[in-house]
Amino acid sequence: MTSNLPRVLMLSGPVQPPWTRSDINLVRSLANHLQRFRPRVLTHSDGPSALLAHVETEPAWGVGVDGKTPVGRRIGIFGQLLGETNADLVHLCWPADLLVSTVVRAACRARNIPVVHSLVRAPRTTLGIHRMVASDHVVCLSQATERRLHREGLLSAKWIPPGVDRVDPIDEAQTEMVRARLGLPQGVPLIIYAGDYRHAYAARTVAATVPRVLRQADAHFVMACRIRDSRERSEERKIREALFADGLASHVSFLNEVEDFGALLCAADIQIFPADSANQRLDMPMVLLEGLMRRTATVVANKAPFEELVKPGAAIGVPSMNPVSLAFALVELIRHPKRRKALAQAGLEMVQSQFDIRGVANRYESLYDQALRAQSRPTTRVDRVWDVAGSVLERLHG
Repeated sequence: MTSNLPRVLMLSGPVQPPWTRSDINLVRSLANHLQRFRPRVLTHSDGPSALLAHVETEPAWGVGVDGKTPVGRRIGIFGQLLGETNADLVHLCWPADLLVSTVVRAACRARNIPVVHSLVRAPRTTLGIHRMVASDHVVCLSQATERRLHREGLLSAKWIPPGVDRVDPIDEAQTEMVRARLGLPQGVPLIIYAGDYRHAYAARTVAATVPRVLRQADAHFVMACRIRDSRERSEERKIREALFADGLASHVSFLNEVEDFGALLCAADIQIFPADSANQRLDMPMVLLEGLMRRTATVVANKAPFEELVKPGAAIGVPSMNPVSLAFALVELIRHPKRRKALAQAGLEMVQSQFDIRGVANRYESLYDQALRAQSRPTTRVDRVWDVAGSVLERLHG
């Protein structure tokens, strides 16, 4: 990759392990696959990054500082970078946020740097969305969010889905090795829930589904949910206790964070996501796409944005938070392996055609080209705009 390519500064949380945040995985994957632009991502000042050689890093997050820092600190980091950067374009990978968007928009306008803003989460409300985005070049990760923004008059918003890498399937012997390494049983259908306990009703729906499935078919469930705080640990404990009281503890594994999550998905037969929303996750959860790419049959809530997987036949849709309907769908897939295999194949074909990271990176590069072409020359009010950005930063730090 030559050094004269246009430079793009990608503003996000720290792009470093553990790879448990979908928005960070999105930035890493996109940066690794850009061909016509030279990306620079934000990291901590120490630790590995798992980025390809052409990706530059900026240790802006320091040591022991993460994306959950106070808003003033986050804006201060972004503001300082934007005041010093030599980037030709800025790509903000951040939820709709009035303060962050205001500072990024003003700072980039002052320096005549175009901005692309990827909304990594679906906005809770689209009221006043024009003020909560940093640019007219807005990317929605689901078609549902694109439609919501269009209804609010933000017609320039466009859908570019998250992208995932293609992977080779693993054979039966490799599947057995993965299951043995993770302490999972052999010879039974493996059903994985890779959501979270923060959305408690989804996890409880899975727990309530377990006995309904086991009364009709043999299976083993895996709760692969990262625990981030004491509230989530308490929720996991309650679910464990309920399953133990029902005599079902041996049919459920609690793995929490898994080092090689891709291998777990390869070893699973079915993945489920009964939540009624992505709940602070990436607008279209990447774990679902990664499972589809690994030929894992998928059952989701038949609501936006998950219905975008259901309509083309890549997943089965069931009413959200409904253990009876979820159990029925799972039992049907367990009892009919051919149907399960056909669903997995349909999911693979859909995700390869729409969510392959190489195609996604090409679409982003086309948007970058468009943003660069559309960027106007500085106006006589540049200094005033920069003063506004500086004033905002000063108040936040003060």
